[in-house]
Amino acid sequence: MANLGLTEMLVVFILVIVFVGPDDLPKMMRFLGRTYGKIRRASDDLRRAFTLEVDKVDAEARAGEIKRRREALLARRKEEAAKRREAEAEGEELAPETVPMADKPIGEAAQPSIAPETPEHTELAEKALEDRRLADEARSDAVFGADEESA
Repeated sequence: MANLGLTEMLVVFILVIVFVGPDDLPKMMRFLGRTYGKIRRASDDLRRAFTLEVDKVDAEARAGEIKRRREALLARRKEEAAKRREAEAEGEELAPETVPMADKPIGEAAQPSIAPETPEHTELAEKALEDRRLADEARSDAVFGADEESA
C-alpha cells in the first residue's frame, strides 16, 4: 500500500476538490466505488474459475490413478485365480501366501479371510484402502464440487 500520511491525504483531497469541484465530487466518488466493485468481482470470478479448472484437472488425475490401480488389482486377481486353477488341475495344494484374497469390494479387502496376514497381503490391503479413499474423494468432488471456502 501507499504510505500516505495525513498531510499527503489532505493535499490529495484539496487537489480533487479544486479540479473536480464540490458539486461533482459525490458523482465521481460513486463512479470510482462502482468501478472498484466491478473490478473486484471480475477478479474474484477469474480466481474462482481458475481454481475450479485446477480442481477439475486434479480430480481427473486422481480418477486416472484410481482406474490404473483398479485395473492392476483386477489383473493381480486374475493371475492369482489362474495360478489357483493350474494348481488345482495338477492336484497341488496352494501355499497360504499364494491364496488370493476373497472377492470383496475394494474397501472390504483389508482383512484377508483365507490366508494368514503376510507382507504381500498387507501391501494389497493398504493399496485397496488407498484406492477406496481416492474413489471416495473423487466421488465427493463430483457430488459437492470444488471446495470454495477460499472464495
